[in-house]
Order: sequence, then C-alpha cells, then structure tokens
Amino acid sequence: MKTLKVICVAAALCFMMGGAALAAGPEVLIPVPVKVELGTGTYTPAADGSDVRVHQATRQFAKELASLNLPDFAREEAYRLVVGRKGIDIYALTQEGVFRARTTLQQMLACDGTLPQCTILDYPRFRHRGLMLDISRNFRDKDFILKQLDAMAQLKMSTLHLHLTDDAGWRIQIDSYPELTSRAAWREGATYEEWRSGGHRYSAEGSPEARGGYLTKDDVREIVAYAADRYIEIIPEIEIPAHSGEVLAAYPELSCLKPDGTKANPGGDLCPGNALVYPMYEAILSEVIELFPSPYIHIGGDEAAKTNWKDCPVCQHLMNERGLKDVDELQSHMIGHFVNFLAEKGRRAIGWDEILQGGLPEGAAVMSWRGTEGGRKAAELGHDVVMSPGSHCYFDSAQDAPYSQPKAFSGYTSLERAYSFEPVPEGLSDAAQSHILGLQANLWSEYIPTAAQMEYMMYPRAFAIAEIGWSPAENKDYADFRGRAIALADRLRSQGYNPFELRGEIGRRPESLKPLEHLAVGAELTFNGRCRYNRGYPAGGDNALVDGQLGGWFYKDLLWQGYLCDVDITLDLGSVKDIHYVGATFLSHTSAGVGFPVRTEVSFSEDGENFSEPVVCLSEHPDTDSWALLNTLGTVVNAKARYIRYRAVRDTVNPAHAFIFIDEIVVN
Repeated sequence: MKTLKVICVAAALCFMMGGAALAAGPEVLIPVPVKVELGTGTYTPAADGSDVRVHQATRQFAKELASLNLPDFAREEAYRLVVGRKGIDIYALTQEGVFRARTTLQQMLACDGTLPQCTILDYPRFRHRGLMLDISRNFRDKDFILKQLDAMAQLKMSTLHLHLTDDAGWRIQIDSYPELTSRAAWREGATYEEWRSGGHRYSAEGSPEARGGYLTKDDVREIVAYAADRYIEIIPEIEIPAHSGEVLAAYPELSCLKPDGTKANPGGDLCPGNALVYPMYEAILSEVIELFPSPYIHIGGDEAAKTNWKDCPVCQHLMNERGLKDVDELQSHMIGHFVNFLAEKGRRAIGWDEILQGGLPEGAAVMSWRGTEGGRKAAELGHDVVMSPGSHCYFDSAQDAPYSQPKAFSGYTSLERAYSFEPVPEGLSDAAQSHILGLQANLWSEYIPTAAQMEYMMYPRAFAIAEIGWSPAENKDYADFRGRAIALADRLRSQGYNPFELRGEIGRRPESLKPLEHLAVGAELTFNGRCRYNRGYPAGGDNALVDGQLGGWFYKDLLWQGYLCDVDITLDLGSVKDIHYVGATFLSHTSAGVGFPVRTEVSFSEDGENFSEPVVCLSEHPDTDSWALLNTLGTVVNAKARYIRYRAVRDTVNPAHAFIFIDEIVVN
C-alpha cells in the first residue's frame, strides 16, 4: 500500500487527447484518496455498469475500519474500490460510502473508458466540507442551486449553507409573515450595486420596478431532496439580529425606539428589547425547521452595530431587568433565546464568531470567519466549530491579479492560498481538536450579479476546500493538486459550468517574489511624531519599509504596513548619496476602509538638521470604487542627501480612506 502521488501530466493529457490512448486512474482524482495501491494491468469496464459489484457491511471491511479507529462520520463515508482483472468491487458500510466510491469511479471514467488495476481505501478527514452561497445580495434560483449540488457531489462535499436573508432581500417563503416575500424579497435595482446606489429602496412584488425573488417552499423541498440524494446537507441561515434591513422595511414595528419613545432610524439591527421580535422569529424558525432536516440552523449573529440599543428605552429596560452589563451581553441574551428555542425543537444553532461576544450560549456552534482565533476559543470551551476565515475561505475575492479580474469585494485569494489553509490551529489540545467539524468556503455576492460569475468565483477554488476537508493533511502537494484542478475544471466546463481558467493565471505579484535592491535597504528608520503603524498590520516591523520586501496584490498577505495616520518617517542612508528617485507603492480597497494618500512629500538633508523644501507628488489615481488597486507615487529628483524625510498624507475627509497601506520606500 502506498500514499498516492498524482501524475499531473497524465491528468492534463487525458483531457487534451480526449482519453483516446490513456488509462486514467486515481491520478486524476479530487479530493486525493487516503491510500492507493496501483496494479500493473488495465481493465475496460462494461458500458452498462454490470461489472460493478457492491459489498455492503461485510464483516471483513467493518473489522478493517474498526482497526483504524475512525470517527462515526468517516466510517459512514468510507469505501474500498478495487479495479481488478475481472471487474470492479465496492466495499462500504453504508449507502453513503457506496455513493462516494461511485463518485470516485465516475471521476476516473470521465477521463477514459480504460482503468488501471488499483485498490483505493478512502474516507474523509472532516465531516463538514462546506460551501456557502449568498443568494440574498443577488438572488440565485432553484435551478442554479441544483446545478451546484451536482458539482459539490463530484467533489465529495458534505454541506451547502444557504445565506437566505440579508438587507438586500429575504429569499425564502414564510407563510406566517407573508410580507417577508411580498415586500422584503423585492427591490429597485436588478443587482446589489444598483440597489445600493439607488438608495436601498424596496419594492412590492408585482410592481414594474420590482427586482429579486425567493425560494418557494416547494423549491426548498426539491433542493433538500436533491441534496439528500447526493448525501449533502443543507444548512439554512436566518440572520439575527443584524443584516435585517429588509425585515425592518416590511415590519418597521420591530425597530428600536429613541429615548423620547419615537421610532429610531432602524439601520439593519433588530431590537432585542422589542417583545414582538421573539414570537415572530420563533414562528419563522419553526417554518424553516419543517423544510430543512439539518441538525444545524444558522442564526447569523455577525456585525451587529448595536448603536440604537444603547439609547433604546426598551433595550435598556431589558438590560436592567436581566442584569446585563452591556450591549454585547444583550446580544448574547437574544442569541441564547433562539439557541434554546432551537434546542427545544431538537436542532442546534450555529452562528458567526461574533456570537462569542457577551458569552457563548451552551450548545451553540461557531463558524469562525474573522480568522481562526474565534474558532480556537470556541473549541477550547467545548463548542463545535467550522473554520471559515476570510483570509483563505472567502471566494468573493479576486483569484488572480485583481486588475485582471472582475470587480471583487475581498481582495485577492488565489487557488494556492485557499489550498494552503489548515483548519486545525497549531497547539490545539486533542479534546479541542475533536470539536473542529471542518471548513467552509463562503461566496458573498455583493459584486457577483450573474450565475456565470458566481461559478467563475467558486471553481476551481472549491476544489481546494473539498480536498482539504477530505484528504489527509500529509498528502498535500500544491503543484500536484494544480494539475488535477486544471483537468477537473475542464471537465466541469464540458458540463456547462464556468470555472476560472488556471492555465492563464498571472499568479502572485511578480515584484513581491524576490528582494528589491535599492539605496535605502537596511537604512536606519525614525518615526516622526507619535504615530506608528497599526499593530494589526506591522508587516516586518519597524524596518519593514526598508527591508527590500514588496507587498503582494492585497494587504492581507501581511507584507503591507498599515497606518491610521499619516506616514511620517526619516531615513538615514548612512552617508551622503546621489539621489534621483524616491517612491512607494500604496494599496486601496475602499470597501475595507483602505485608500490612497492624497499626496506624498519628500525632503532631503545632508546633516539631518536642515531639510530642503518638500517635493510634492499628488495622487491622481481614482479609488472611489471598491477594487483592490495599487498605485505607485514616485518623485524624480536630483539631490545629494544622507537623510530623507518621507510623508504620505492620509485623506481625512473620505471615511473610506481610514487606512494607508504602504509596502516599501524605494530610493535610487
């Protein structure tokens, strides 16, 4: 028995040659199996599948799995696939295991009708191998969801999370509160961006300007049944308490009050002190439970502003009555109510990691998106966790050099970066590790207006999530995986999907791949005034701006130094030098509050006391839209200096320009 090493060339040739002369075996598989033993011959399967023999729940296979000490979920999905001289044998304990084995067989047969003789033993590492689709910001219908379930089944993914409710639209039929679909599912603006730029206006179903839609209960039943046939669980998300602007538009009585008792500007937060909220959401969740058999119901819990809660008299009354010391505990009280309600109905609540604020209710599970620390903390407290950090698992980010890609919300996440993610943090105890259910990719749709673009953003990055979730960590090999991903993307394309084309990938910013030599590398750097870089974005620390290391396509690669103030430093080159250029590259991503400086100023001195008048370079590159953009501000000069004072002046007027990110001050 040997660990599989995939032959990337074989996988690629299979698709280029149409499988005419190549026996395609385990080397084309995603996710990569646990163990593979390759034989020496080949076998041509019967076209009607009559030579596939299924052996379910045999004593010998059960004994073999027992010796591996696998968790229950892994045993249920485990299989052995044997391609021999006289046929194909599948061994599994359950029908789910048989399905996973047939999926493997189909992947191999999709490449060629001839198989190498081999034995595959396979089972998943994690139970939760998930994908989240945001169908609120830009609605996607039943047929689109069914199509993605087919792709997920090919990848042995286990979970589809549907983000059904958000400010941009309520997307599921609720009989007890019909205006959630007759009003909150419709808006003025065909896309999220049009709706936002038009003033966040909602509309009534049937109005000429109404755009949007929702899943009917019959749609949901069909989706759930279709997923179950592919052993995929659907987790519905009903946002509480934030991201509820559409609910407040339809039912404004759920808003908070001002201190004088009049209605407050609703924003997007439900009012936790409002007694009407609780029975309404209990009724909503009751209808959701009837439709979705998943043991987990997602209740959101993220990004509540909580501003109105601090002044709302009914919120303050509830806080005083329950002894809640702050609005975080008020949110915890509200989340706890619905955690307990779901528990009474035999279900478990899962929420974004903000539900840790104010105390995590017993029984709640956490989906950790703001890095992995929230997940670590929850697991150490004994709560189940799905890891889904934005740094690796947010697919609303560009997957190649941002300038070459459609507009994206979250910067840059390449296939390689997604594949590099490890869901279990280092140093986590065995007990805490047992609470890591797995990982999930999230595809938010603010800037994804079409079905084709949503597929483009998903694939092939979803392949990485599938393989991380299924395959042993020690089998990871990105170069190997990339070859298989190209082949599988070709297969999906032939099935009518629209994956990103990896063959033309630009990849990481070329300038960041090797050290840059210039006059200021290693110079002594002094900060002028009290302002320093932000602790969360130190890059290489105090000398990061003169270490010769340039940043990549986005600030989350930790090679960019971030400032919430003007950059104002003095460089000591060590001796007087001829200087002809001083410049730096800046990054803008206004949806995250990152903007270009309005100008740079460069002054020169030989003695460190007397500086020249500053040479000013104005930023004329527009960054009013939410793209990940780079802009180099360079100053051409003729100067002799040992000391250079460098300033990058922040735009204090535009709230989207809170941060300045700079990678290196280059002196030539």
